[in-house]
This record gives sequence, C-alpha cells and structure tokens, in this order.
Amino acid sequence: MKRKPSARQRIGVGLIIASFVVWVVPPIAPFLPFSASVKAWVVTSAVVLAEMLFWAGAWLVGKEAAAKLRKYWNPKRWRMKRRPEQTNDAETDGERQRQSK
Repeated sequence: MKRKPSARQRIGVGLIIASFVVWVVPPIAPFLPFSASVKAWVVTSAVVLAEMLFWAGAWLVGKEAAAKLRKYWNPKRWRMKRRPEQTNDAETDGERQRQSK
C-alpha cells in the first residue's frame, strides 16, 4: 500500500519543478528587448534562483527523492530506449542470441 506524500514533500516537489521552469529564462534572455547589462542580471538572477529553489526542494523531499527527480527530468534520458529486438543490426542480435544460450 502506497502512502500519500506529506505536505512537506509536495511543497518540495513543487519547488523542484519551479526550479526547472526558471531554467527556461536564461536561453530566452538574449532575445528580450533590454540592454546587455539588464540581460546579464536577468540570467544571473534566474540561475541563482533556480539553484536555490532546487536545493530548498531537495532539502524538503530528501536526498534520494531529489536525485530520482533530477535523473528522471534529465534531457539526456528523454530519448526512447530501444529494446534489442528493435535494432537493425543483425550481427549484434546474433551475438546476443549466442550469449543467452
């Protein structure tokens, strides 16, 4: 039976999600109609705020949950994982069949 997350954990996850949302600001900042110094402040502030939100949320949910969320939301892992039967490489498939025997 799964237990419901506490309010502290929900707030922590919300802060972590908010930190990822704030990370959208730095790539957009160069295209804003402000001076270069204002853009630099916006980017710097966004990076600092995002890190503060993430670590505050990590503190609230716990180290293990924060590591799991960060791993889950890593863009490098967004690609679909291919199963061995989906590959087109006959040599690799033949080697796998021989190793499994």
